[in-house]
Amino acid sequence: MGEWIISSSVLIVLLIVLRYFFRKRLAMRVWYALWLVVAVRLLVPVSFSESSLSVMNLFEFAGSEDSQETEADPEAERTGRNDVASGLYAEESSVSGPVEMTGMAAEKSGMVAEQSGMSAQGMGMPEETGVAAGGKDHKAEAELLSGTADVNGQKPLTQGLSAAADNRSAGRKPGEERAAGGGRGREFLSACGTAFAGHSVLWHIWFLGVLLSVGGTFWLNGKYRKRVRRSRKRYGAETGSRLPVYVSAVVDSPCMFGLIHPAVYLSREAAQESAALRYVLCHENIHYRHHDNLWVVVRAACLCLHWYNPLVWMAAALSEQDGELACDERTLEILGQEERIRYGRALLDFSAQGSVWQRGWKLSTAMSSGKKLLKERLQVIVGEPKRQAGALVLVMVLTAFFTAATFTGKVDGRELETDGAPGESGDAFSADNSLDSPAESTAIRPVDLGDGREYTLKIVGEAVSGNGEYRIDRIELNWVHDRMEDTLQTILPEDVRVLYTRSLEDIRNGNGQMYYYALEGEPLYAKPLYTEEDLPAREVEKFLADENREMYSDAPDGSVVVADLNFDGYQDFCVQAGTGTVNIPYYCYLWNPQGERFEPGYMIPNVEVDSEAQLIKSATDDGNGQHSVKYYRFDEANILHMVRYVEENQSPDAVFPTLDLTYCEPYYALPAVDEWDYGTRYGGALTERFVYWAKEALTELYEWSGTKIDKACFTVTRFGDFCFANTPEELQSSLIYYDRVYGEDAGFESCVKQMGVATERTVWFSPVIQWNKPENPDGMTDHELAEWYFERAPLAEGEKLVSVEGIGEGIGYDTYSILNILAESGNFYQIYLNGATREMSAMYGPYEERPD
Repeated sequence: MGEWIISSSVLIVLLIVLRYFFRKRLAMRVWYALWLVVAVRLLVPVSFSESSLSVMNLFEFAGSEDSQETEADPEAERTGRNDVASGLYAEESSVSGPVEMTGMAAEKSGMVAEQSGMSAQGMGMPEETGVAAGGKDHKAEAELLSGTADVNGQKPLTQGLSAAADNRSAGRKPGEERAAGGGRGREFLSACGTAFAGHSVLWHIWFLGVLLSVGGTFWLNGKYRKRVRRSRKRYGAETGSRLPVYVSAVVDSPCMFGLIHPAVYLSREAAQESAALRYVLCHENIHYRHHDNLWVVVRAACLCLHWYNPLVWMAAALSEQDGELACDERTLEILGQEERIRYGRALLDFSAQGSVWQRGWKLSTAMSSGKKLLKERLQVIVGEPKRQAGALVLVMVLTAFFTAATFTGKVDGRELETDGAPGESGDAFSADNSLDSPAESTAIRPVDLGDGREYTLKIVGEAVSGNGEYRIDRIELNWVHDRMEDTLQTILPEDVRVLYTRSLEDIRNGNGQMYYYALEGEPLYAKPLYTEEDLPAREVEKFLADENREMYSDAPDGSVVVADLNFDGYQDFCVQAGTGTVNIPYYCYLWNPQGERFEPGYMIPNVEVDSEAQLIKSATDDGNGQHSVKYYRFDEANILHMVRYVEENQSPDAVFPTLDLTYCEPYYALPAVDEWDYGTRYGGALTERFVYWAKEALTELYEWSGTKIDKACFTVTRFGDFCFANTPEELQSSLIYYDRVYGEDAGFESCVKQMGVATERTVWFSPVIQWNKPENPDGMTDHELAEWYFERAPLAEGEKLVSVEGIGEGIGYDTYSILNILAESGNFYQIYLNGATREMSAMYGPYEERPD
């Protein structure tokens, strides 16, 4: 933990110094963005690697248990044993270097060749003789068993492979392969545990401070939110703001408040200043564009974790200042330079501010500021400082250097063994081989890439002792020719991660909101595979999961499925990426003929390929007696779309024992994909939400009308409008018999919620029958019918009616009456009654004001 405190504090000091010398030479948004580097260092408690540039090389921790443990006898570490374990080593030693027994014939037939460790006794060696103590020429023996040695730098198909030999040739000690490759995730978690080992009273004091800080933040903002929401009133005039605008007596100065649903709040005085209101709204909307509603949360998190560090408090204050200056800068770019003076006067008019100590904890952005910052803001507004491109380059270079110095740990001083000594590198049976290193396994599968050449996929891993699993370390694409193989590509599972968001249960509990990810123990839907380089750095940890980055399989060949997944004429492959679960995840890689390489595609649970229908099937056990099959198809850009969802639910309280939903994508619809852009824009996990809210809509239709629809086609718009039809053709032709608009309730764009039903008495294509209706609708007035339908409508959510007002008639399939309803909450609703069938055909609301 000391390393975390020191490195983050040094980074803050360096950035403050850099800011002091170059402050007026760069745009304010650049300085604001640079605080993200500090935030990452403050939120990540470990260093990413060792480096000679690390600032930690200047410090020594005499009481570090880690350093004491690693200062073991170098000779004992080099030979893989120490004095205490030497007797056991000699008694139980076995040759850990596995030998590949696969020949050309086995490769061509697609047979799997497994490599396993051969015991010393099985090779005719005395059982009590250890490998390290043996006097045989193990290199010659390895070459004899493998059949041949390397020729012209190329690897023969029958050469012996050994995890220990690979490690040694790469300059690593036996047993270090995990740390260098697939074990990085485990090393990360281990480092986290060491950083928070909690061996002192100071640790408990720090942890108590964190709990108090977090609790205080929640209490302060919860109380403030409650007061603001109780006192707020919608600003009546047209503003042109992207955010809703409210007037509240609680706020001292105009501000933006709200994490998930932010809004602009005006003080009563600001609401009356019509001339300055334009500047206020522009300023707060720029805060929203800069995602400052999220930045305030990051700042609060840093303060909660580092409540004891005055440098962190200084960094939080400076980043807030730079945020306001960046907002002023961008606001003036939009308003125009001629508005500088009037904008500065608006700042002076709203110079009131709340309690100073609360500014670090309150999750809002305010246009006001303290006297010192206000003076600086006015100077920047009036002065028009000059920017220098050369200064930007220099600052970026220095920032990169500071990052390397503070994000990395100290070099522990131990030297890795070098190549060149006889018996120390390249030996499948090197004398240094550790007894504990697992046996490596290799499997080979042929793959057709459409050019007439012979290619193989070599799946290289190692058996995990005791549980029958295999860890897949790498997959090699090899070109086979003249009894040789050239490695064209090496695929490492650690390079990709799954874009998980939340589990289906979390969707149900959270009303479909998908703003944070949670690791899926049982993957239910296909998810994209991404490398971190392909994603915005600020969003990587928000959606990605699978932090251990290790791939496990039930078989040494990774249960590889070789097939044309996107049906473009080239074979692709999927490899099993997990075990011990009903829903097995498979990582699918697609062949890119232009780049001549396999590229990460998607994680698909229990993948099956339907070549006849050219679909990908994924059947999963969803729990609680529910089973489902998702059907996917790749488009021309190799993006995976869900096209159908079939469910069987054996639960006794299931509304739909069977359900068959086909998703269509007309020009106005959202695609059923879980790509990064849609994930960040609409909250992630679109396919799960599509299915969840489609089932919710059909359940509401059943409870409303009495008609159960368990097979339908549907589509979804960006406003969360779920439209249902009988066939894809009817949906394309807008022959829709039911639509339900959820808007923000389902995490989509804001709009008026709606429920519209066309029954079989209204249109010829509707399967809906209105079984639930009054006993004598013809004997009831329009007002009585509206009241009867309103009390039972899902859209009303149990609200009580106060009054009904008829406002006119309209013409659609039939003549209908339009009635406004006032509820006890003060909200308004609008109901459309079919004049011929006396059925409610549509309902809209709630409205805050009486609709026309």
